[in-house]
Amino acid sequence: MNNEKTIKGIEHSIADYRYKLQTHPLYQNLEDIKDVQIFMENHVYAVWDFMSLLKALQIELTNTNVPWLPKENAKLTRFINEIVVAEESDIDEQGEPKSHFRMYLEAMEQVEANTQQVERFVQLINDGRTVSEGLDDISIEKKVADFVKYTFSIIETKKPHLIASAFTFGREDLIPDMFIKILDNSDWENKKYNKLRYYLNRHIELDGDDHGPLSLLMIEELCGDDDKKWAEVQKIAEKSLQYRISLWDSIHQSLAEQKLNAQLH
Repeated sequence: MNNEKTIKGIEHSIADYRYKLQTHPLYQNLEDIKDVQIFMENHVYAVWDFMSLLKALQIELTNTNVPWLPKENAKLTRFINEIVVAEESDIDEQGEPKSHFRMYLEAMEQVEANTQQVERFVQLINDGRTVSEGLDDISIEKKVADFVKYTFSIIETKKPHLIASAFTFGREDLIPDMFIKILDNSDWENKKYNKLRYYLNRHIELDGDDHGPLSLLMIEELCGDDDKKWAEVQKIAEKSLQYRISLWDSIHQSLAEQKLNAQLH
């Protein structure tokens, strides 16, 4: 089997979904800081659950047990561990180690977005509630909750090739350029919203390195010549992007409702 052709086949099968995301009307509705607040209040859950997706890969592809035993593919081990370091303990704008989730929360606070619900959610998980129970116990849009629940349904399979598919193909994230433009208009001196700008710039830097090609290599290594695994990877890639589109639809609707209410008042 030609794995390069198989990767191209998956990319071809998800091309329409990617196009829908890249041209989503949500981006046209991101016009000012109020819009950014609503976006971040919803998107923060995708920032949070990305870490669990990554940790699930770390558990499956590296050895986190004692006694330690070496894994066969050191290249994949290094790739996952490098991303964990960057996501879990990156350096913030003040030179302090911080997770991207914590950096995102601080950026939310700086733009005066509401962090109350997501912080309550994290506390509920910390107190021993399941993800599903935690989501049901807070005020959150249904499609946002569905997105997170879907992520955890993939994690719970404990199948590395499925988790890797959601990780590689299903995390088509926001276009940072859109936010940068808003920040340029609202805070051209970079004083009021420097945390958000720093967070976005870090993602542009990290996404610009070899993470993309290495994640495709990870898929190839995990699937090998197994036709069934390749078919499952394609199915998860498509479904993950469908959930991402649904998440974008939900945020788009929230933005439209906020703008309508502003006009009425």
